[in-house]
Amino acid sequence: MYVGQRVKRKEDLKLITGSGKYVDDIEYVGTAYLYVVRSPVAHAKVKKISVDDALKVNGVIGVITGLTIPFENRPNNWPMAKNEVLYVGHPIAAVIANDRYVAADAAELIQFDYEELPAVIDPEEAVKDEIKAIEGKSNIAYKRQYRSGEPEKALSNSDIVIEEKFEISRVYPSPMETRGLLAVYEEGSLLVYSSTQSPHYMRRYLLQAFGNQVKDIRVIQTDVGGAFGSKLFPYAEEFITVYASLKYRRPIKWVAIRSEDMKGMYHGRGQIHKVKFGAKRDGTLTSIIDDLIIDLGAASHGSYLADIAATMLPGPYKVRDIQVNVYGVYTNKTPLDQYRGAGRPEAAFIYERIMDILADELKMDPIEVRKRNLISQLPYTNPFGLKYDSGNYLKLLEKAERVYRSFEERANELKKQGRKVGAGIAFYLEQNNFGPWESASVRVKADGKVQVIIGASPHGQGTGTGIAQIVADELGISIDDVEVIWGDTATIGEGFGTYGSRSLTLAGNAALLASRRLKDKILKLAAQFMKSDVQELEYKDGKVINPKSGKSMSLKEIAEMNMATLGGIWKYREEPGLEATAYFGFDNLTYPYGAHVALVEVDDNGKVKVLDYYAVDDIGLVVNPMLAEGQVMGGVIQAFGEAVLEEILYDKYGNLLTSNLFDYAIPTAVEAFNVKWEYMEEGKSDAPLPAKGIGEGATIGTPPAIIRAIEKAVGKRLTRLPTRMENLVK
Repeated sequence: MYVGQRVKRKEDLKLITGSGKYVDDIEYVGTAYLYVVRSPVAHAKVKKISVDDALKVNGVIGVITGLTIPFENRPNNWPMAKNEVLYVGHPIAAVIANDRYVAADAAELIQFDYEELPAVIDPEEAVKDEIKAIEGKSNIAYKRQYRSGEPEKALSNSDIVIEEKFEISRVYPSPMETRGLLAVYEEGSLLVYSSTQSPHYMRRYLLQAFGNQVKDIRVIQTDVGGAFGSKLFPYAEEFITVYASLKYRRPIKWVAIRSEDMKGMYHGRGQIHKVKFGAKRDGTLTSIIDDLIIDLGAASHGSYLADIAATMLPGPYKVRDIQVNVYGVYTNKTPLDQYRGAGRPEAAFIYERIMDILADELKMDPIEVRKRNLISQLPYTNPFGLKYDSGNYLKLLEKAERVYRSFEERANELKKQGRKVGAGIAFYLEQNNFGPWESASVRVKADGKVQVIIGASPHGQGTGTGIAQIVADELGISIDDVEVIWGDTATIGEGFGTYGSRSLTLAGNAALLASRRLKDKILKLAAQFMKSDVQELEYKDGKVINPKSGKSMSLKEIAEMNMATLGGIWKYREEPGLEATAYFGFDNLTYPYGAHVALVEVDDNGKVKVLDYYAVDDIGLVVNPMLAEGQVMGGVIQAFGEAVLEEILYDKYGNLLTSNLFDYAIPTAVEAFNVKWEYMEEGKSDAPLPAKGIGEGATIGTPPAIIRAIEKAVGKRLTRLPTRMENLVK
């Protein structure tokens, strides 16, 4: 059996030997290069863009300005600013040249004449709607209320009422590989190589914009150097590149440099929560009223992130009287969209801060406060209609509690030495396997080996290995005989991609179901080849066996017989071909959960060091513990950065102050620390393969655990992500 084993990743050899193929590694004869000219100001009326000098540069093929394509929830001037610039970095022109450096040099010759307008930077100011982020539009791009019970009445009847403002900064996803795309015009069709999380999404979006200009668009996902949600939906620059390829009838490549990627890549998080919450003296949470402001930037397509945060705000706790007032506001900033966790980390930060603040105010143990409020019976429908499916929250919390108590003891001992050390714990609830479905085709090739084609689009998660384990077990063959491929819209009809911790569960179940259908075909064909009744045969360990006669055929023999001809005539009744396709989707989301425990030290300068860390998760069946552990370890370090290092900052004029990796700090090997991970398998899904996702859990559970530990170390309440060093110095 392979499922449940720590199988090494099959995908890694080409990457660790340097033979991977990223967008910038792919070359076509005659490729031209595109360089995007960006607005240096946050908000302005476009008066004139002069390109004559740029066009005179030797090697320049053309310059594009004023390209606008109506697209849902994108800025008015999209993908290029035509009348109004909405943020620093907003594309205003694109230079196409035979050499990327020529294109960049020519771009400096483009003259941009504009009339600067007031910029709206502070989302709380944007709510007032006095200065417009977009001319002629209300700053309130999205407004919705989620309400259950009688929160005001429950609050007024509470023994204790607390008001607090929580701030969650914008962050930059910072993948190792920046965004990039190569568009190749070929005889009326378009071939696109993209660093994307979903080639099928890319194809659908591009067809929507350019389908009337080409017969078809094929999208191939190259190797992807990280994404974390940021490469799911197409960007302005990608539409501009495709437009340029169609216009000039040649291959066009665009690859972002780091500073422009930080200006143009959708930022994540960016929420403010003004919360009132009440409790009884015994620690029972009675009510939450939250004004949630999400800083959408210059477009409204990220508003769904506030919906996720709002509906997940009750978290794993039993509070029923709750109201969340959502305000999605335009600001003159880079648009906001999903980043690893997408709304769930924001919710977890709020509900876990509430638990810790209640414990402090009531002078109760933080574990006991959580136990008093924790949901004890599953399934459970939360106040906003979300159906938490399975698991044992209390058992997992008690497992984490043992580690937390030991961390507390160590913290107290170190404090006696004069060191500022604290322990923190956080319990989190995830929501994943967003639909609607995923696809998989499984086929036996002529040599008897198996090829699996999935609609999901993994890019470093190890999903290919996990699915190979599933198929190898189902077909009873060696994992070395299973090849998993993905990422080409011409290879599999439809799919959705990799996001929302969905790939191994949805594509894995689809591959499992397809493998079972394939076994039925194998048995039917083997019955004819062996001149037996299907009912007499058994499929076992990659062979079809007739227990009565003792005859058997291997998968390879069946495949060879399937390909054999007799005078060019197919002589058997059953349909030839050893291939099956299946689709799988849930009728409800899945809800894995876990707990994180941190032991941290803060030095006299406010620098945070993690001394020890523990995480425990319940994601149902764990297909490959090594893959899951890797996701947890990477997510913990990434979320540590969000808790203490990473923060997108603008000045009052809308200039991006953190526009490079010198000013924007991400964790390095110096800040990294060991993480001990354990898992439970009680919260299984109701799928044939009862797994749930793990890809985002660590980014949800880590920040509140780290913040609590820091809080205990320095002895002051912390209400923002990230906490800043200067706030940790007394």
